[in-house]
Amino acid sequence: MARYAIGDIQGCYRQFMELLQLIYFNPSKDILYLVGDLVNRGPQSLEVLKWVYKNQDSVITVLGNHDIYLLARFNHLVKLDSDDTLGDVIRDKNINKYIDWLRSCPLVYHDNQYIMAHAGIYPQMDFNELLHINHSVSNHLQSADYVQFVESIFGNKPNYWSSDLSSLKKMKFAINSCTRMRFLERDGFALDYRYKGDLANMPEHLTPWFQTPFNPSINKKIIFGHWAALGFFHEERYISLDTGCVWGRKLTAINLENYELAQIAYSHD
Repeated sequence: MARYAIGDIQGCYRQFMELLQLIYFNPSKDILYLVGDLVNRGPQSLEVLKWVYKNQDSVITVLGNHDIYLLARFNHLVKLDSDDTLGDVIRDKNINKYIDWLRSCPLVYHDNQYIMAHAGIYPQMDFNELLHINHSVSNHLQSADYVQFVESIFGNKPNYWSSDLSSLKKMKFAINSCTRMRFLERDGFALDYRYKGDLANMPEHLTPWFQTPFNPSINKKIIFGHWAALGFFHEERYISLDTGCVWGRKLTAINLENYELAQIAYSHD
């Protein structure tokens, strides 16, 4: 058995299939770790959802911001984004089962070696408390009133962490940090949503989330995506996997047993 982690697919189904061929992925014995953002912006979100749903026993995926957007879009809770490519997903006859499956995906996954979250792990949180919040979020998403819950979690506030926050605000913060985080304020470590670029040009008052002091309870290697401007990097504590396939760059997989890298370049052919 091999385990592979793959970056943001975002509807790039053809490149996804080519990448699985390149790594000789065998769903009967191998496992895929998908960092979220399965859908949107790319041309074949429906095909990605169909494949992942069919092979769900061989897939571990966490929710990305575009996956949550799909839940909201399906329930008419958000305005249509200008780059939305989810029309055929919404119209598909099997949409309800795909939505129900998506609702079962967590914000955070962890095993004995790795932590996986779409955008990363907010460094100032106790990881066990985050896991408790993750469980609460999953319970709400799988409940009968999940639509009201999804409606309640949109927005940028609170952008700071405190154990004194209400239960709903803790969940909102966890969702935003796990699915949207890139930079934090150097003073106080509040989430910043404005700058989305690379490290070389970041404003002086910001710092990337992974270069801030970590709670000692966060003690495994973190797998994340979301940040196309950052691209791939692999260090002792982090694997960054969003290499911007939907922006015309590459889709990336890494073998979690030996850290061999495989990439497929985007093409319009």
